[in-house]
Formats: sequence, structure tokens, C-alpha cells
Amino acid sequence: MKKYILYFILMSLSYIAFAQNLTPPQVEGYLSASTIKVNFPFNVKGIPFTKIPKSVWYPTSVIIADLQMNYYMEGSNSKQINTVRKHVIPDSKTGAWEITGLSIEPLPNSIPNTSVDHNRTTYMLSIYQIHTGQKSAMWYANIQPNYVQVHKIPDQKMKPIIVHPKDKIILNPQPIPPKEIKKKRLGNL
Repeated sequence: MKKYILYFILMSLSYIAFAQNLTPPQVEGYLSASTIKVNFPFNVKGIPFTKIPKSVWYPTSVIIADLQMNYYMEGSNSKQINTVRKHVIPDSKTGAWEITGLSIEPLPNSIPNTSVDHNRTTYMLSIYQIHTGQKSAMWYANIQPNYVQVHKIPDQKMKPIIVHPKDKIILNPQPIPPKEIKKKRLGNL
């Protein structure tokens, strides 16, 4: 009988531990696995845990945001990765949180005069809750930066091109005898 009671207690404890998984953070206005268009640096505001039904969080939990950049340099086929990590402790009463100033740049490059190939660059933001070594599931989004590319064309005044008569090209020129030679021939006849 003691064996069954011990088994029942252990099963109850494992069920309670399973029920206490940390709730993944949620971001206001965006679902997980969505695409967000931003300008760097940008802010992320979370939904307070008290507004998420049946949420599990602790006042000592930490919300961690990892912003990852996968990129290639122009003229190179080797993929490079850079990650920026920021963390914040949620409000102890409501569980509200916000992470500000998220921005990322490529690592310093050893090849001079090369830049990032923006057509092959991807960004991903993942946010999760951690408490005493236990991690929640991740909320993540693909980040699409708003690149503002301004191609300024210098002012050009389009005037008609004047070709001077001496610069004209004569196509299929015919030999024209000089006028003086014609007069001398006429005089000898």
C-alpha cells in the first residue's frame, strides 16, 4: 500500500511540475512567426503576463531577446552570424515588460572596401522567459528592416549640342576641285 501511495505522490508532483511550465512571452500587435518591418534601433513591448490567461511567470523571471543577423559580404560565399542579446525583468505586479534599443550591425570585416550584401541578409528576433535555469518556449519573428536608399542624381542641364561646321563629319566625301584651278583651265582654252 505504501508503494502505491508513494507512486501516487510522485505522479502528482510530476503533473504539478508539468503544469508549471513558464509561459512564453507575447509581443503586442504581433503573433509568433510573423514578419515585422522596423527601423533600427527599434523597441518591443510585451503583453503583461497578467493579461495572458493561465500564464506562469515569476517576479524574478528574466525576459531575454536575441536579435540574430545572418549575412554575406559582397563577393563572398561564406555565411556570417552576429547576435545581440538584451534582457529585462518584468514588472513584479503586472508582468509588463519592454525591451528598447534593439539594433545589430555586421561584425568587423577583415576584407577592406566590402559591404554587406543586403539581398542575402536575414534577421530574426527570438524572445523567451527564463527562471532558475528553466526556459519557456520562444516567441520569434522575422525582422525586415526598412532600408532607405536614396540615389541622388546630380543636376544636369540638357542643352542642345552645337556642332561647329568645321567639326561636322562628312559621310562619303566627293573630291571637289579648287576654284582657282578651274579658272586657269578656262583661260587657256
